Amino acid sequence: MGYCPSDVKHQVRGRIITPIYDIYGELVALSTRHPDEKVKNRFWHESFDKGSYLYGLFYAKDTIRRCNKVIVVEGEFDVAALHSAGFIMSVGVCGSAFTLFQVSLLSRYCSDFYLMFDGDESGRKAIYKSMEMYKKFNLRAYNLNFIPVFLPGGEDPDSFLIGKGRKRMKEKLVESKENKEFKGI
Repeated sequence: MGYCPSDVKHQVRGRIITPIYDIYGELVALSTRHPDEKVKNRFWHESFDKGSYLYGLFYAKDTIRRCNKVIVVEGEFDVAALHSAGFIMSVGVCGSAFTLFQVSLLSRYCSDFYLMFDGDESGRKAIYKSMEMYKKFNLRAYNLNFIPVFLPGGEDPDSFLIGKGRKRMKEKLVESKENKEFKGI
């Protein structure tokens, strides 16, 4: 990640810049975010097929393979926070939808998919949509397991880690895997 100072004459001035790499480490696009929530067009990225890439996969793939699990989150900041806390098996969707193509990318490395989207209504909807995809395409038949991780309302993985800590995050993952609501899907 980087920052483009406000005095630079470029369209990304005053923004935090995140490079999106493909699985081989080749730069695909730059994604930006303005720190001021009131700025119009706060989020901006170069044009690319968001459903075909996962933020952080190039860096996380070896750990994902070794652990046989991945934590899928919504954004780059969540991935950065999780990696900083030692959860290197984390990747972010480039948008809010988790796609079948992204599932196929990750299935090369693991079978357990922890879906940890934001604790707001749209994050919950994204989890349920992912679970519907799981059923529709019978992903269990491919030995894949989708494990929904529901964060408290208003929390995202980054804020949850800051407020509750690494130990509680680990406990949340274990609790989610044991959750009976989605067993047998």
